Amino acid sequence: MRKWLIIIIVVVVLIAAVSVRISTSRRGRGTEEFVSRVTVEVMPVVRGDVMSTCEVLGTVTAEKTAQVFPETMGRITRILVKEGTYVGKDDKLMAMRTETIGFEYEEGFIRSPISGNIAKITVDVGSMVTPQVPVAVVMDYAKVNIQFNVAEMNMSCVKKNDRVTASIDALPGQSFTGTVSEITPVVDPMTRTLGVKASVPNAGKALRPGMTARVTLNLGEMKNVVIIPRDALLDGHVFVVNDSIAERRDVVAGLIGDTNAEIKSGISEGERVAVVGQQRLAGGEKVNVVLRSEP
Repeated sequence: MRKWLIIIIVVVVLIAAVSVRISTSRRGRGTEEFVSRVTVEVMPVVRGDVMSTCEVLGTVTAEKTAQVFPETMGRITRILVKEGTYVGKDDKLMAMRTETIGFEYEEGFIRSPISGNIAKITVDVGSMVTPQVPVAVVMDYAKVNIQFNVAEMNMSCVKKNDRVTASIDALPGQSFTGTVSEITPVVDPMTRTLGVKASVPNAGKALRPGMTARVTLNLGEMKNVVIIPRDALLDGHVFVVNDSIAERRDVVAGLIGDTNAEIKSGISEGERVAVVGQQRLAGGEKVNVVLRSEP
């Protein structure tokens, strides 16, 4: 009796060991299958706006710049203003003693041709001056111009009276809005670009002539269209994920914006497209899905 009891116990132990091994093997295969899947981040297709912009570098220039010339030859006796001083039209800038042969010496004045700020004084007291050499520069920059170039391929995107925005590295956090006032009629054959000038109000005179500006141009905009993140679009196709299965789907794209892309056909609003990890897909495989809720 005892012998049979031992045999039964051994058989039960063997059956239990085999069962445990089979169960572990099945779990292992399931885990390996899950781990081997590509993990992709998906988000639903929605309707929204698409905007394409381009940033170019430009230079700030004064609206008016005038060089100051003396009317006669003479010697500077007094300088009445300093660089940066605001002067009105015909204000006295310098006194000079005329030294015309055959005439007595007399004091005259050099006056400003425009209203603005003294940008530069190029002479000192005692300097001999002539009507051919400027003695100062006056700039009016209560309104400034930003001059920049646009690539030939984007020339149709810039029109007179278009609004542009500009930022200055030296003035972080500030944005300036202007209007396109001039466009050159010809393309530079060397650079294949078009010269553009935008007029920008500068009442506080924060913008200084000579500054470098980053100008943002609107190259195109579409509103209330079917959109997906730009990164989801791969050479005319996307991957749509349903029930953890990735499907390659050819699409027709419209405007490709800075962050989103317009899709004219191929997918519908509400479907989920892969936005991260899709480069590793071929189509038809099972994937691990992570949902991104925000576009």
